[in-house]
Amino acid sequence: MSKPDILTKEVAKDFRRGLLKFFILKMLDKQDMHSYAMMMRIEEVSGWKPSTGSMHPALMKLCRKGNITVKVAGMKKVYSITKKGKIMIKELDENFDNGLNAIKLIFKNL
Repeated sequence: MSKPDILTKEVAKDFRRGLLKFFILKMLDKQDMHSYAMMMRIEEVSGWKPSTGSMHPALMKLCRKGNITVKVAGMKKVYSITKKGKIMIKELDENFDNGLNAIKLIFKNL
């Protein structure tokens, strides 16, 4: 998949990093995964590969908040979404367009 032009711009870097936890929850809503598989999936879809320096803190924060759990399977940590995480991703799915429109409106009016 070719990446959209915005993903090549510096400003998109911060935007993507801010959305990383939602990307993680969206993937885990479909299947349990380890962090490297998540990083590769994001890169496959967007052309941007999150660094371990952004991925691991996001995973730890989601674990602390009870949105995901982690189990050690062999040499890998496998992450799973919790009921709380499923509720969060459902809410995001239902309100994604409204959220983007709100961001556009705020940005336009600042």
